Amino acid sequence: MSDSFAVVRPTGMAPQAQPAAQPWRYETIAAAAAALRRREVSSSELVAACEAAWRADNGTINAVVVSDFARAYTVARERDAELAAGRERGPLHGVPFTIKESFDVAGWPTTVGDPGYRGNLAVRHAGVVQRLCDAGAVLLGKTNVPLWLRDWQSYNDIYGTTRNPHDPARTPGGSSGGSAAAVCTGMAFFDVGSDIGSSIRNPAHYCGIFSHKSTHGLVSLEGHGLPGGVALPDINVAGPLARSAADLERVLAAIIGPNEESVCALRYELPRCELSGLSHIRFGILGNHPVAEVDADVERCIVDLGRALERHGAKVVWDARPQLDAAELLRTYTLLLRASTCGYLGDDAFAAALRAADAAAPGDDSYASLQYVGAALRHRDWLKLQPLRERYAAAWRMLFERVDVLLCPVAATAAFPLDEAGAPWQRTLNVNGKPQPLTTQLFWAGHSGLCGLPSTVAPAGRTAQGLPVGVQIVAPRYHDLRSIRVASLLEAAGYAYAPPTR
Repeated sequence: MSDSFAVVRPTGMAPQAQPAAQPWRYETIAAAAAALRRREVSSSELVAACEAAWRADNGTINAVVVSDFARAYTVARERDAELAAGRERGPLHGVPFTIKESFDVAGWPTTVGDPGYRGNLAVRHAGVVQRLCDAGAVLLGKTNVPLWLRDWQSYNDIYGTTRNPHDPARTPGGSSGGSAAAVCTGMAFFDVGSDIGSSIRNPAHYCGIFSHKSTHGLVSLEGHGLPGGVALPDINVAGPLARSAADLERVLAAIIGPNEESVCALRYELPRCELSGLSHIRFGILGNHPVAEVDADVERCIVDLGRALERHGAKVVWDARPQLDAAELLRTYTLLLRASTCGYLGDDAFAAALRAADAAAPGDDSYASLQYVGAALRHRDWLKLQPLRERYAAAWRMLFERVDVLLCPVAATAAFPLDEAGAPWQRTLNVNGKPQPLTTQLFWAGHSGLCGLPSTVAPAGRTAQGLPVGVQIVAPRYHDLRSIRVASLLEAAGYAYAPPTR
């Protein structure tokens, strides 16, 4: 039976603050869980630390857009009582978290930023939320998203704009931008987002935290999106955002598994990763790509990381990439991405997409055209694209015979200035002094995402302006623990989360 969260307070209406516990504001799940077991801190005090951070920064950052701290304190006291009685639910017991707005929470609204769904109250928890509650984690609230989860920013007409904790004039990313901003500022110990077009990865990169895009199919998306979501949508996955790599593994362990109907027959057991040091790893390094040029600051961080790994004694293969037609992959990914998300379109918008697809010029592979062609894709044409996806997956498997992981950019630039004019596909980024269509960086999402590969993001450096730059660590399918392990080793070598200093 799902816990009910019937009392929902929008931002600014939390109950009277509990005594602040600032020392815990930026701590890891691992540190908090160990202190809970030693009775050095209570779950209620951890909630208070998150609430203090929320009170201090949410007015500016606007990461947590729905909250119920009164309910969180009630649950925290229950978790404290369970610990006192010798009952521990697992590594997340008593640890506070937030969840992306697009996941259902019983009694709370799921709107994906659309004012037309302002009154859409979920009747049950999404599968991910239920698993986390069963694991003993304490839900604080929901985090902001862009309209229909279709932007690398996080703003909408219901909840407003979320800002980057390192520079409030810049984006925290999207569509899990509120998730990353909440974790970065200490409003939550972790969050779970979704990713079909870098929606977990680019917010971690922009905000300087860790995240993990799981292998496709490992985490049920039942209860995600509207109207309630399906367990295994094409390309889309769920995954954690946290302040340390080890914390990613803790959360992932709690949320992986088949959906409710299949759990009686299926069990998931990921291959263990025995890599014990950076010198034992074969790294592929891809700092840039002609199909999707990245800014010099981003490329420098990836290249400098590769050189540092060589100094650590690791084997580094420079300019590593799967042997495939990258432009063709980007076209295929864009078509399948828009085919997967066309169900979000209203009838009028879909009719307009059909007309635009019919009017598209043959051979026009711009995103402006392909978004409509993909939305209008016939099922027969969708099926004809699947052999291409299999060919790309085979190319990735061949690459992983030469390297253990591939390190590559997450996005074309570090966090860019907020820009809410027009649609995302109508905007540009300044990349090396030249305008680049914002949608070009979909390449770095689909390069591995189309084939369902796991990708962990870890901090990799800073731009000349001091903005965080992340590295995308891509591993073979189902080897999620490998990419997370590599992120953990990088963290131990100094590539770690640092709180914002603004």
